[in-house]
Amino acid sequence: MQKKLFFIISLLIFSGMFNGNLFAINGYENCPMVDGKIDVSELVNIVPFSGNLRTCDAPVTNYILNFNKLAVCTSDPNDYILGNSTADPCYYLWNTAEGNEAISVGIDKLGNEFSFPATLPPSGTYTSGYAEISATIPIYVELEFDEELMFGGNSAGTGWSIPSPSKFIGGGDRNMSMQDGINGNLFGFTEAFSESQPSFNDYSFTYNSLSTTEFLNTRISYTALSHNGNYRSVFLLNDSGRLASTYSDVSSLIIKDEFSTPITITDRTSTVTYKYSTDYAARITVVPSGSGGWFVTSILFGDTQFRMEFE
Repeated sequence: MQKKLFFIISLLIFSGMFNGNLFAINGYENCPMVDGKIDVSELVNIVPFSGNLRTCDAPVTNYILNFNKLAVCTSDPNDYILGNSTADPCYYLWNTAEGNEAISVGIDKLGNEFSFPATLPPSGTYTSGYAEISATIPIYVELEFDEELMFGGNSAGTGWSIPSPSKFIGGGDRNMSMQDGINGNLFGFTEAFSESQPSFNDYSFTYNSLSTTEFLNTRISYTALSHNGNYRSVFLLNDSGRLASTYSDVSSLIIKDEFSTPITITDRTSTVTYKYSTDYAARITVVPSGSGGWFVTSILFGDTQFRMEFE
């Protein structure tokens, strides 16, 4: 039976509910905000995690997710994803490997909704669900601070934008990746603007690792998410749908939740909703400049704020 499968992208639903990004464990604070801007005077109150480095999660304007698969599973699919089992416990609502076209969804602060007809899963109990998306995420980002005290990388990505501090930090016209962070290419993460220049923010970020210190293709969390108790795991795959073995091998990533309470789908279930948000999708790290300002040493992206609902 053909029923609607909905994508609902809502800023308000997710505001402040998530603390962790895909590439790291939970625990970083949300950036202090005032009137939609990052409150510079409060940055000093962020607890340093190493030396003077302070990290917090900030909102971005919008980004694009390209979906390859949407699945619900009757048991944990980890062994199948890792290649340790040939038994696939999942039912696919959408699967490009079976001929479906990839779905591209723009996610912005205003909130939007995208839906399409799909055959919903058979009646039964499902313990997990996941989305597989492209590892490269196009992003429009302009992080605005409430004071002109921020230093970022120059537009060439080769050094600091000094001596003029800015209120705007953006990604610049470039692609960055987790590997860049591992290689210490931090200047390329940030670019300072003296005024708002949206046309410069043609940016994308590639998840070719799940760690900023080494190549990592799997992150299985044993800590429950604070908002719903689910257990989040992330995997990096190659073009063949197998676990990627190198940075250059990565083409997509799986975001999987093991539900805290199994979901029962019946013949009365009419909608599966996948929710995402732009809130707190950028993780920034700052360090005092020594003259009252702050260096923005890196911007990483990753909290797509994934959540599934069944009605």
